Amino acid sequence: MRRKGELTKQILITAGTGLAIATMFLLPGSGRMFLPFLKKFKTNRQNFVKSLKSLKRDRLVDFREQGDVCKIILTEKGKKKLLEYNLDRLKIKKPKKWDKIWRIVTFDIPEARRPARDALRNKLKEIGFYPLHKSVFVHPFPCLDEIQFIEEIFKIGPYINFVEACRIEDDDWLKSKFDLS
Repeated sequence: MRRKGELTKQILITAGTGLAIATMFLLPGSGRMFLPFLKKFKTNRQNFVKSLKSLKRDRLVDFREQGDVCKIILTEKGKKKLLEYNLDRLKIKKPKKWDKIWRIVTFDIPEARRPARDALRNKLKEIGFYPLHKSVFVHPFPCLDEIQFIEEIFKIGPYINFVEACRIEDDDWLKSKFDLS
């Protein structure tokens, strides 16, 4: 069973890629042309339209008609929500072979930004970083793009340092934490 709001989330994510639908789809009896989308998300036309209306009501999307095509446009609020969804799906890919480089994230975020600091710590742990210290985290696989994305979301770029190190002294215990040979 699909969690409540999951269809709305999927529509928002798809809208972020430039979803355009035929205006006819929003009119009664025209669901056939959008069957592939409906099948992909295991829903029906009524639920799809209900989710679109919910997104519009919450000011996450807007509609722009261009001839017989209606584009679903993300609003600024919708773009922020989409970033949150992307943050939730963030993962670090594990390569087939470790390149023997440690990725270290250090940060010194002011007390006034404590919620962002706590969110950063939680997110780093969630995506697989190991804490060496309260503000020093390590990971063995390439992740600069992911860290830059997190910096952007939490707006903490000036307080973060990203280091790539060839060696951490006595790192056998750390290698075992990540199942590295």
